[in-house]
Amino acid sequence: MDKLNPLAEAIKQYIADRLATKLEAFDKSTVKQCADAEAEQLAALEQSLFELRVELVSQYHPQNWLTEAAKRAGQISMVTHAPKYTHSDTRGMGVYFQSASAVAQTNASAYLYSQSMNELAPDVVGNAAALDVARLLQQEAHGQSLLMEVASGESTALKELAANEEQYQIWLQGLKNALQDKELKSGQLSKQLYFPVENGYHLLSPLYASSLSQKLYDKLTDSFYSESAKIVRDARRKGRYCAEDLVRFPNIAVQSFGGTKPQNISQLNTSRYGRGYLVSSQPPTWETRISIPSGNKHSFWRQYDRRAWRAVKNLRDYLERIAKRTSTVERRDRRVALVDELIDILLICAAEIQQLHDRRGWSAITDLSLAEQLWLDPYRCELDEEFKQQRGKSDWQSDIARQFATWLNSRLSYKSPLSGFGDVEFQEWNRLLERKLLLLKEDLEVGR
Repeated sequence: MDKLNPLAEAIKQYIADRLATKLEAFDKSTVKQCADAEAEQLAALEQSLFELRVELVSQYHPQNWLTEAAKRAGQISMVTHAPKYTHSDTRGMGVYFQSASAVAQTNASAYLYSQSMNELAPDVVGNAAALDVARLLQQEAHGQSLLMEVASGESTALKELAANEEQYQIWLQGLKNALQDKELKSGQLSKQLYFPVENGYHLLSPLYASSLSQKLYDKLTDSFYSESAKIVRDARRKGRYCAEDLVRFPNIAVQSFGGTKPQNISQLNTSRYGRGYLVSSQPPTWETRISIPSGNKHSFWRQYDRRAWRAVKNLRDYLERIAKRTSTVERRDRRVALVDELIDILLICAAEIQQLHDRRGWSAITDLSLAEQLWLDPYRCELDEEFKQQRGKSDWQSDIARQFATWLNSRLSYKSPLSGFGDVEFQEWNRLLERKLLLLKEDLEVGR
């Protein structure tokens, strides 16, 4: 007899392995039954068990077993997109999408979707008792699976195993039933969209891409638990060199399907322990480009004004509400807290400009006051010795505090029914900022 092709051999081996498992359990049961039987009944029992064993072996003869498998194939559906991920009780149908490398290359894009995959692991839904048929279809050799052959409408492996053309067609048509539902339907518990067309509506039923989810699951678990990943992480932890890249997926979410019975959803869901990974799709954090206040002498305060307007409004609204009330410690503390917020924004705005080392010396050609130049351009000290000496003095901080107080009085008085923001308030804002500048002097003077 000529040697079978590799896929046919794989199918025969799969059936033989299933028979071996059945015989092992049967033989153990036989030994126990014979040990418990009466002596006069033993001969008849042994004969009966022998006949059952012969029958079991006959059932798992490749041609007999494949014939039965073809009959049961309609109890399951091989799918890539399964319905029960939406709702475990839905009666909707799944879809088997056969990915092809040529199609994937033609439709290549920056997005990850089922059609961009060269190969999709098929999922199985339906009667769990017929999962052995699903595993039969998943048998493969040299990159070719029985499922792929059956889906193409021609199977060399089945043809070699069949006794004749009629048996081959029975197997082929029977196994095809696992690739398609008998009717196109969407269950009441499935997600459904009625999409308007010219003469009515099309019912669209979005399905969960289980096979695509499996690809993602395999990729992530490999980056978590593979031996190579462990070696890379260990090297990083110990500060050692490693030629391999460390692959990480931050901000992963886990979606659960099926609860304590993931097998009710699908076969792949069971293999994933009911978990589906979701990678972050958040947009990148917008980082505002830092601009140098190189315009006229008011450039910095205009720049600060755009950042602090909401905090100014909060302070103005609060002062308007308590204008006619007797001052208390609680109100004074609240006012201090609101002014303190404005000071924090001021210091953050200044710190962003102070850190621009590659632009050091920029203030020399601006109309900013000397105090602002000393404050905002600390790295200019590396280029200008006289500037460095001037910055070592502390009187410029008082000037900055007075400028802030003037700015705040102006902003609080703008379009406000309040009046009288005069010397008392000016001295208060001045005192608050000057104290804070002195306390944070070491943090602010990054260039010294």
